[in-house]
Amino acid sequence: MISVVIPSLGGDLSKTLDSLNSGSVKPDEIIICLPNDRHLVENVLAYENVIVIYSEKYGQVYQRICGFKEAKYDYVLQLDDDVVVSYNCIELLVDFLNKTHVKSAISPCWYNADTGKPLHQIRRSGLFMSFYYWLVNGSDGYRPGKVSLAGTNFGINPSEVESDFLNLDWQPGGCVLHKKENLILKDFYPYRAKAYSEDLIHSFLLRQSGTSLFVVMKASCMTDLNQRLSIRKEIISDFKAKLYFVRMADLSISRMLIYYMIYVMKSVILNIRSKINKLV
Repeated sequence: MISVVIPSLGGDLSKTLDSLNSGSVKPDEIIICLPNDRHLVENVLAYENVIVIYSEKYGQVYQRICGFKEAKYDYVLQLDDDVVVSYNCIELLVDFLNKTHVKSAISPCWYNADTGKPLHQIRRSGLFMSFYYWLVNGSDGYRPGKVSLAGTNFGINPSEVESDFLNLDWQPGGCVLHKKENLILKDFYPYRAKAYSEDLIHSFLLRQSGTSLFVVMKASCMTDLNQRLSIRKEIISDFKAKLYFVRMADLSISRMLIYYMIYVMKSVILNIRSKINKLV
């Protein structure tokens, strides 16, 4: 018996809802949590297992927790409203969760909805990249599925993993299966703005509670590739959230600062190149 919880601002969620309802395991309920009744989900009445609730407060983390509290069933899948799950994704996640003998949260591999390729890049080679990995994570360097000393996360590219599953430091918050009794029901995100780094904070709190995090290599979901952060509009909020996480996890603030210096410099260079290309 499975509940799916989707925090959302509404709109057209048909791709996500259709993928959930056409899979090998169909959820018993899909809870969409909107901030208030000024937000609507298009064609919601076409889905008999969809329930809409209102949090009366904006915030992805808060809305998700409101949904968690309403979930009826033993398995709870947290899902973002722009994610499409594969036909057997939920089935594979449930099967693996049942096979683990430890308190666990299970996630799939992520793919680009436009290209079908893995969402996360493989390890980059070269002297500069080796130096970069050392700057953000010391002698451990690049480690798929782990969190660096700078508080940044290394994604999972299936081509880098030979086993059927991998134990993680963090999980993308857009698709994670839990047992209901293991859910975190406290609003842990300290800011009102967009929930930057919330998946890192949530993963840390889950691990702190004794939950092991796993990715199942054969399970998959798709979403659009995220654009680089806007230096003018987003970088400050992202920095504040990352600093909060780095302090919480007792990581390296100095390495985090180096990461942001490199990120800003690269963004400026890319912006200049883009403007030059438009002039040519």
